[in-house]
Amino acid sequence: MDGFVEAALRLHGHLIRRHWTGRALIGPDPGVRFNYRIGRFVKSYVAGVTWRDDLYYLQAQAYWILANWALFDRTGDEQYAGIATACAEEMVARQRDDGAWDYPNPEWARRVATVEGTWGSLGLLETYRRTEDPTLLAAAIRWHEFLQRDIGFQREGDTIAVNYFARRPSTRVPNNSTLVLLFLAALAEITEDRRYAESCAGLIAFLRSAQTARGELPYSVPAVAGGPGRTHFQCFQYNAFQCLDLIWYHTLTGDERVRPLIGGVLRFLSGGIAADGHAWYDCANGHRTVSYHTAALAAAFTEAQRLGITDYLDLARRAYAYLLRLQRPDGSLIHSQRDYRLLRDQRSYPRYLAMILYHLLLGAKLAPSSLGKEAAHEEVR
Repeated sequence: MDGFVEAALRLHGHLIRRHWTGRALIGPDPGVRFNYRIGRFVKSYVAGVTWRDDLYYLQAQAYWILANWALFDRTGDEQYAGIATACAEEMVARQRDDGAWDYPNPEWARRVATVEGTWGSLGLLETYRRTEDPTLLAAAIRWHEFLQRDIGFQREGDTIAVNYFARRPSTRVPNNSTLVLLFLAALAEITEDRRYAESCAGLIAFLRSAQTARGELPYSVPAVAGGPGRTHFQCFQYNAFQCLDLIWYHTLTGDERVRPLIGGVLRFLSGGIAADGHAWYDCANGHRTVSYHTAALAAAFTEAQRLGITDYLDLARRAYAYLLRLQRPDGSLIHSQRDYRLLRDQRSYPRYLAMILYHLLLGAKLAPSSLGKEAAHEEVR
């Protein structure tokens, strides 16, 4: 069996045992603010305490759905189709009447995040494509209506950028706009209604205006009304996810306007892999390592093959080899190392493990698997 698939199945087994309820993927999350900076390390190091911090993230459900459909395609085993379908049905059951979902993290209670609802809807669309269950498509359309009505867009000249939160216009974050670009294209493709894609040209224009000379998409740019932006924040992982969004958008649409964007981001990402294979945390921090960051870069380098770009496959192999060495006997992976240069976060976070699971399955396209069993059991220090 391919080493990537074997590692993915072991991780899938961990998620089933630890976080799958039969309807949803539930568990702790690093969160924001105090918990991200300090609290998660206390919880990681204090063994034997049951922390009541399980959360339901739509992003976790969507990656879980995509991974299970990918496993179904590879194995033909109906259990994976059943898991994906049950997860999508639970998403519909949790959707509010206005088309949104509540944000799970208590620090951001009563907010609605663009990324959460959009990722959830991508999971719904993929399951609708497989099952033709009309309730799934209807739920994704309700989210689209909320996106247009309550989240909204900032327009400047021919550029369009989606807002980060509903009814809270602030800095324009390219990561949100690449994801919405993909969602609008997917909705237009699956409904055969091109009206859903009307904003795509403006979103691409915004991304092209934001990209720097070195190919980086900054974390945020100032709002149309003014205010500060922020160039660097976890630079390489954000750009990797944006690269994947753009590659998948191109796969759906064949829109050549995004090819220069993708090429620039890939060049930027090529400077974000250390000699041992881990992804740099940001442009100024090469010591801190976060496992899902490395997985995202490896996947972006691999998926570039969709556009005939094979220049980065050696970097993909290096990153995946590092990732496989992180896998523990129970199938999970350590979340982060060398935080503040001396701390580790060893908790099991389903949102990020589901991302890694899907990205491992994308890595199977890199066969042959010289990265297999030996790498999977060697401890990274």
